[in-house]
Amino acid sequence: MNVSSPLFTIAITGFFFSAQAGVWIRINQAGYAPERNKTAIVLSDTDIAGQIWNLKKNDVTVLSGKIPAGKPGDNIFAAQAFTYTIDFSKLKEKGDYALEVPGAQTQQVLIKDDPYSLFATQTLMHLRAMRSKHSGDSAAIVHKVKGDWRQGAWQEGVPHKTIDMQGGHYDAGDYIKFTLNEAYLAWHLLSAYMENPSLFVKVQSTSNLPDILDEAKYSLDYLLKTFPDENTFVIQVGDSKDHEQGWRLPEMDVLNGKRPALCALSRVHMGSTAAALALGANVFKNLDANSAAKYREKAKAIYARARQSDTQTSAFERNVINDFYFDQTDEDNMALAAAELGDIKAYAPPAASEVSWSDWNAFANYRLAEQGDEAAKSRLLLEAKRYERENIWNVPGDYVWGSLHRWIGMANVHLRAERLQGKELSLPFLGVLDYVFGRNNWGIAMLASANLPYSIRNVYNGIYRLTKVFPTGALSEGPGDKATHLEMQKYFTIPKNNSFEKFNTNAGVFYDNADDFMIQESTIGGQGDLLLMLALASAKNLSPKADPGTVPRRTQR
Repeated sequence: MNVSSPLFTIAITGFFFSAQAGVWIRINQAGYAPERNKTAIVLSDTDIAGQIWNLKKNDVTVLSGKIPAGKPGDNIFAAQAFTYTIDFSKLKEKGDYALEVPGAQTQQVLIKDDPYSLFATQTLMHLRAMRSKHSGDSAAIVHKVKGDWRQGAWQEGVPHKTIDMQGGHYDAGDYIKFTLNEAYLAWHLLSAYMENPSLFVKVQSTSNLPDILDEAKYSLDYLLKTFPDENTFVIQVGDSKDHEQGWRLPEMDVLNGKRPALCALSRVHMGSTAAALALGANVFKNLDANSAAKYREKAKAIYARARQSDTQTSAFERNVINDFYFDQTDEDNMALAAAELGDIKAYAPPAASEVSWSDWNAFANYRLAEQGDEAAKSRLLLEAKRYERENIWNVPGDYVWGSLHRWIGMANVHLRAERLQGKELSLPFLGVLDYVFGRNNWGIAMLASANLPYSIRNVYNGIYRLTKVFPTGALSEGPGDKATHLEMQKYFTIPKNNSFEKFNTNAGVFYDNADDFMIQESTIGGQGDLLLMLALASAKNLSPKADPGTVPRRTQR
C-alpha cells in the first residue's frame, strides 16, 4: 500500500521496525494539552520492568524514570504478555519530544495548546464528502409499511406520490440516507458548537458560517423535508437495492431518480428529528433568524404529531445481512425532543447501558439535568458510572460492531456527567480520546489523516475507492468483536500475514482493510460523536488557523 505523503512512509517503516523488536510504545499521536494527564502504554513480549525510559527534547533528556511493574496481558484488551503505563504528566512545557524505551521504536510526543482543531476540520471534510449527490431524490417515491411494521417490509404507496428529499448525508459506505442518523449527526454538530465554538473555523464553508454550522444547517434543512404533511414522515431514502448495485459513484447510480422514501409515523424518528431541529432553532436564533424560526416551527409540529395516538413506536427495513437501524424504544428520542422544546416533565428515560444510534437516553437526561431535573441527573450519573471499566486503555465498553463509535459516545456522556459535578477530564474520556489517536493495541490513529504519523488509510466507501482520493477525516468503527467478525468474514477477505494480527486478541480484532464493512465503514453518527469529543477535549479560548492540513491526492489500495 502506498500513500503520496512522506509521513506515511516514515510511519509504516517505524511500525514494522518496532514490530520486530518485541516492545511497542503507544501514544496519542495528535498530542497532549499542557495541563492534562499524559500517559503512554508500552506493550512487550517479555518483562522489561525496571528498565529506564527517557523523554528527550533536541536529544537532551528532560524527564526519565523506571518502567513500573507491569500487568500480564489479558488477551482481551492486550495480546502481549506484559503491559506498562508510563506517566509523564509532570511535563507541562510545550514542545516536540521523543519518548525512548529500550527495545522499542522511539515515538514522537507533542505537547501543545491546540492538539485537535485541525482534526475537527478534517472530520468535517469527510462529512462534506458524504453530502448526497442524488439529484433524483427531488422526486423520491413514497413507500408505506407493508403489514406489521415489526416485519420491516415496505411497498409503494397508492396512489403514486413523490416527495422532494434532495440533500442530506449518506449514512456510511452506501448511499442510503437514514433520518435517525441524520438527526443524530445534526444534534451532535450543534452540541459540539455549543460546547466550544472557538474550536471550529471556516475552511470549506461557502457561507459566512464556520464549517461545523455550515454542515449542521445542511443537515437541518434536509430534516425540514421529512414531515411534508400531517400523515407523512420520511424515515429513510433509498433501500436495500442500493447494496445490490456494486461499487459506483453517486453520479453514475442507475437508481438515481428511482429511490424510495420510506414513510411512517415513527416516534423514534419523529422524536429524534424534532430534537435536532429544536436545538438548531436555539443555535441559529442569533445567526439566521429566518432559518431558526422554521426549525422551531417544524420541531414543534413534529413533536405534537408524534404524541398523537395513531403513531407507532418505530419503523425499519429488514435486510438479508442485518436490519437497518431497528430501534425498538422511543422514550429516549421523544424525551430529548421534549427537553429541547422545554417540555421537561413529559418523559423520564431510564439510564442506559451504552450510547449509540439506538440509545439516546443520556442525551435526554443530560439536557433535563441542565434544566434542573435532579432525577434526570441521578439517572445520568448512574449511567455514567457503568462506563468506568478496568482495562489497560480505560475504554468504557466491550467489543461490538462499531465499538469505537459507541465508546466515544459513552466517554462523552461520562465527561459531561462529571462536569455537572464540577469535575474535569475523566479517565474513560481521556482513555477513548487517546485511543482514537493511536494509544491502542495497534498503535494506529483511527482517524484518516496525513497529519498523523500512523493513521488508517482505508475505509469501506465507494466514493474513495473509485476516485482513489485519500479519505481525510473519516473515522474507523474501531476494533470489532472477534466472534462476529468471524461470522461476517464470508463477505470480505481478511488480509494474510498482515502487521495487525500480532496485536489482535481473543476478544477483539482490527484490520485496515477497505473491504471490511464491520471495522472500516465510517458513519456520520461516528463523525458527530468525534466532533463532540474534540470540542469537549479542547480549551475554550482557542484561535485556531483555518488549516485543512496535508491532504494526499490519492492512495492505492
